Amino acid sequence: MTVDALDASQNLLIDVDSMAFLDGNDVNSSENDGINEESMEDDEIGRDPVSGALMVSLSKGNEPLPFGGKGRLKFKLSPLSFQNICFLTEQNQYSLYPVRLPRVDSSEEYVNYVSKIFEVYRDLGEDRMYSVPTIGVINSSEAREHVAAVNLAMEAVTVELELYIELIRNKPNLFVRFFELEECLTILNCLKTIHFTLDTPGEESRRPFIKNLMAWINRSDGEPDDEVTEQVFAGSSSNRKCFQNPPFWKLINRLLLRGLFDQARACIERADLLPYLENHCTTSANAVRDLLALLEQYPLESARTFREWKSLALELAQTFSESDTTLSGELRDLIEDTLLLVGGHQSKILFYSKTWYESLSGLLLYYIPSLELCEEYLQISLKQNAMDVTNTWEQACVDIIRGKLYSILPVLESLDAGAAAFSAAICEAKGLIENYYEEGNGVEVVYHSADDLFSYKNGMASYMLNNFAFELCSYGDRKLWSIAIGLISFSPIGNPSAKRTAIAELLPHFPFQTNDDIEWMLSVCAKWRLPQVTKTIYVMLGNKLLYESNTIEAVANFSKAGKFSWVKRYSWMMFEASVLQGCPLDDVVLNAIVKEENEQVIPKEILDSLVTSSMKQTLAPYAVLYQFYEAQSKEDWSLALQLLLALINFPYLPKCYMVLLVAKFLYPIFLKDPSKKMPEESVLSIMEAMEHKWDDTDEKSQNIYVSLRESDIGSLPETLKVLHKLVRKELNLKLCKEYM
Repeated sequence: MTVDALDASQNLLIDVDSMAFLDGNDVNSSENDGINEESMEDDEIGRDPVSGALMVSLSKGNEPLPFGGKGRLKFKLSPLSFQNICFLTEQNQYSLYPVRLPRVDSSEEYVNYVSKIFEVYRDLGEDRMYSVPTIGVINSSEAREHVAAVNLAMEAVTVELELYIELIRNKPNLFVRFFELEECLTILNCLKTIHFTLDTPGEESRRPFIKNLMAWINRSDGEPDDEVTEQVFAGSSSNRKCFQNPPFWKLINRLLLRGLFDQARACIERADLLPYLENHCTTSANAVRDLLALLEQYPLESARTFREWKSLALELAQTFSESDTTLSGELRDLIEDTLLLVGGHQSKILFYSKTWYESLSGLLLYYIPSLELCEEYLQISLKQNAMDVTNTWEQACVDIIRGKLYSILPVLESLDAGAAAFSAAICEAKGLIENYYEEGNGVEVVYHSADDLFSYKNGMASYMLNNFAFELCSYGDRKLWSIAIGLISFSPIGNPSAKRTAIAELLPHFPFQTNDDIEWMLSVCAKWRLPQVTKTIYVMLGNKLLYESNTIEAVANFSKAGKFSWVKRYSWMMFEASVLQGCPLDDVVLNAIVKEENEQVIPKEILDSLVTSSMKQTLAPYAVLYQFYEAQSKEDWSLALQLLLALINFPYLPKCYMVLLVAKFLYPIFLKDPSKKMPEESVLSIMEAMEHKWDDTDEKSQNIYVSLRESDIGSLPETLKVLHKLVRKELNLKLCKEYM
């Protein structure tokens, strides 16, 4: 800034009040409270002995009352699980105590698990939407690709859930969670087996179907366990072998019903059945040997090979039934039962099955392996062995087989909201769950859009995805937050305004920490065209920086938010602080802004990205003040006086700062020093300014003067009135000296 420019005081400092400032009443003062959730991970969770309600301990070492102390503790619930507050209502008790609500899991493993299943859903792309297949070669090809994609997605979700279970298996604090996820996995395995396997194009689907069937059945209850097996073999004695007892063959047949061929063969070999039969009955030995060969060759490839295999199994069972043997009646009958079971004899399958799903598995493995008959098999199996109502997953699996997929969604959600939401979305993508609701006349009408994000018109999948997204937002984890926004973006509803509204509501609550977080928030705002949210983010960031004493960066964000009244306020506050201490502020960025270009220590590109036009205008008084300090340090009193007069004569200078400049600089430096001469024009301009701007009764002027006297009590009179008289006196003396 040049001296010539300083002479034109009217143009030196802009009319800040003439700018079209926004109303500052809509100030959003919400800040990130900085609660470290990790520090609360060890909070003990217990239950009230009377009500049974969950109890969460407050932060250790920061209890509101000592043991035995009396007081009323109140609790305020926050939409974010990590921002709940407890407080005492007693007098002189002003402390706040953050409390985290107990959640199922907030571990790193859970975050990674949710991230992985979200990626699975995201990568579906356009296949997230179900379209009715039409006639044509191209359309049929697209339909096959769509089916392959959604089937693969369901497979990936179950794999990720299984990996997550393995990671938390041995964690004692997640014991209940582990069993909930196991039940959830059982339901998803059944869903995958029944609805996402056999129609996979481009490959023989019988092998994956059989493998998925066995995985579902055998993981569901883990039977028969090792203890049962050892009890069976413990029944052997010198007089009677274990295979001569019915429990042995019940074990073998249960293993066969579950498709555990290797285990069944291992049990037969361990029992030394073949050596015994070779010594007592060659026919029976040959039958068992042929049975073992059949089990080893069980067909997994195609229906044709299964028919050939079953023909051999039936022939073996019939041949043994019609042959003469030297075995006792009971052992012969037990061997024959096993041969008949493998041959697909319904009565034997039902007799040896302990549960309905064992008999269902046996019918699919040995009778006719067709999903078209699955409901019939289910009915037969349930008639033989009723459901265990204490197992959550059994009713859900029955509903899956019957095609009642809507009914399993609440069950899945109670076990794992993430798996439930993504499973519902994938089911809807395949057309297994329809998006409809009934109007008053009972007519089913399909809708593809709705005004509300949670409208029933959008369908169950959309509701569960968005509900899960909001749940993730309560966790306070930044990675989960980005997933939540992604879920809302990808939710299968046709009206983007509902998504836009939800994102606008959520985004200001994002627990940002780094610049990358801010950039991500701003990119979301740009994508969804959310200018007001962008301003709110800048305000939040500004408040955070202000709390950290990064005033100039805070002002920059307030400026970007359009809070020009705030920019002006804090610019004057920096001006005031600098005058009070009598030197430039210890702020490298601020001082770099007001320095000459050839003196810059911060690259110009960085400054240009930081400083807005409104900041340049409101920081102009501080820039003049900074040059005043430089002139003062060089003892260039002529330039220093011109700069000081420019500030005093600034038409928009607050009246309290008139007192500040006069008391801090003009009176002690220029007026009390007889050696410093003042031109007539300068004296007259000061007199005119004091005539219009000096106010002894102004409260803020009085407070500032008190602060000045406290820091330098020897050089200033007791009151503003006295100071005013002294200044007028000294100005008259300076004026007289000009004429002498």
